[in-house]
Amino acid sequence: MLRVFQSSSSHEQLIEFDRAAVVNNFRVGRQTNIIFDTNVMIEIEMAYRTEQPHNKLKEAGIAQFAKMISKYSKYGVFISPGAAYQELPPARRGAVEIAFSKMLRYYLPHFRYDPNARPMPFTGESTVPEVFSELPSEMQEFKSCPYASLMAINIIHRSKILDPIEKFIAYIDYCSEVLNLISVKEASIARYVFSPDVGMTDSLRDRKNAIMSNFAKIKKGGGKGLSTSELIKRISLNGANDLIIITAADVVNNTRKQNNHDLIEHDVWIATSDEKLYAFCRACPSFLLEDRTGAMARFLDVHEDITGTRYWKKSAEILAGRLQERRSKVGFNDDMSVIVQAALQAEALLLEGDAESFFQTRSWRHRP
Repeated sequence: MLRVFQSSSSHEQLIEFDRAAVVNNFRVGRQTNIIFDTNVMIEIEMAYRTEQPHNKLKEAGIAQFAKMISKYSKYGVFISPGAAYQELPPARRGAVEIAFSKMLRYYLPHFRYDPNARPMPFTGESTVPEVFSELPSEMQEFKSCPYASLMAINIIHRSKILDPIEKFIAYIDYCSEVLNLISVKEASIARYVFSPDVGMTDSLRDRKNAIMSNFAKIKKGGGKGLSTSELIKRISLNGANDLIIITAADVVNNTRKQNNHDLIEHDVWIATSDEKLYAFCRACPSFLLEDRTGAMARFLDVHEDITGTRYWKKSAEILAGRLQERRSKVGFNDDMSVIVQAALQAEALLLEGDAESFFQTRSWRHRP
């Protein structure tokens, strides 16, 4: 089923795509952009492999959505498939692009790409999912922040020595001391992955399950034949790709972008058939505050209603305290090579079987 939603808004809930939003954007001079997730592009390509592609596209909800975009195109609606191409194995990108072009010619003959978009070449021959260490250097830098964070989360999560709050502290120490970056979005994911089951309400359990499914597990059958290290790398890279799409939407929303003529405000939506990604965004919505610029991370819930454990309150205090400490000490650094090297080091430690002890003992503190 195709889901189209806004991952961040001025409401503390997920906003579903509809005509009213598009018309209102047009009325106030705002451009509507829809980011296509990789799953949507794959479904389009698979549909055109069959003898009845339009039936398949209809079953997936893509045909109806394309017709709706065509109907609303006069209000300034654009599609952004670039992020989806980047997640595909190189050898599949050409076939997916051909299928996507066929779909556009049939359903959206007057379609225009976002005028601010840049064409990118699709190269490579591999048909298997990419691994971080084999990505081009510029793509490693692009994906290194969420990937390194999720690698740490998935390695620490498997520790049988650390308790939940010790796992969270180890993760925050690593982000602060090795990555020199604490992302509230990834730290929020870590809080739920490491959390104990004590006293959980149904709503909290739903939220944790949505996060675990998207960032600490792989879909059924997806890990067949993979070693533990390969599994962790696959989960982390898949999760990083999802976070990149969410972050792109969050960052662009409520910001302005310069084009050739004037300033255009963008309103960004995500189109996906990935129920795990949709469930995560629905369970952990992000919201904008009118007196702030840009999107907040998925909101930090202390969960004061949970009894039987101090984990939720303590982990929130630890994160807030560490962020406050860093506020006056840390400046912006756009050199991503440190984070790339940290991600590659985590991969090497996994292969050597030393990854868990590295985080448990803070081995980075004892290395030259």
